[in-house]
Amino acid sequence: MECVAGSKLPGIFCLEGAWAKRLDDRTSVLPTLESLERLRLATYIHRDVGTEEELYHYLDKWAQAGYRQYGVLFFAFHGIRGGIQVGRGTVTLDDLAVRLDGKAASRIVYFGSCSVMKDRSGVANFQKATRAKLVCGYTKDVDWVESSAFDTILLSRLVEDLRIDARVNRLRARYPDLVTMLGFTNHPQFDRTAK
Repeated sequence: MECVAGSKLPGIFCLEGAWAKRLDDRTSVLPTLESLERLRLATYIHRDVGTEEELYHYLDKWAQAGYRQYGVLFFAFHGIRGGIQVGRGTVTLDDLAVRLDGKAASRIVYFGSCSVMKDRSGVANFQKATRAKLVCGYTKDVDWVESSAFDTILLSRLVEDLRIDARVNRLRARYPDLVTMLGFTNHPQFDRTAK
């Protein structure tokens, strides 16, 4: 994607949980987002989230018309099958679907979280309830460095101005080993022959 000077970049709205218990741990997806912005591929909003209240507050903000430019919602949390870990608790796909009911229409939701996508029926229900055009993420527990590299590639594809099925299929074709290793999947599934 080439960006014309002065034009608006597509946006990523990232909510990130704590990765470690120590307050001096600086592990974050922020360098990935900064890299995409420096390459003029996307702009971003990044918020640290420590409680369910904060999570829901920021989801309500993302749903507002003023944030439509941020077409990719990126959950960067520890994950489990069918949910993300926020603070000391778990927020399920059902919980998120209730909060985002119909508010993700024509937008993309990316769970950059281990194992969330293992719950295929939960993901399908989430996608239907939120009306997201794509929900994607991992079915496995993933390595930080490998998933960070994949995040950079994936997010750069998700903000491109092409059909979503073509973007995902091109990613799968170019990086099949990473896709398999990380258990990357998406809903809805696309015909792999679509270009």
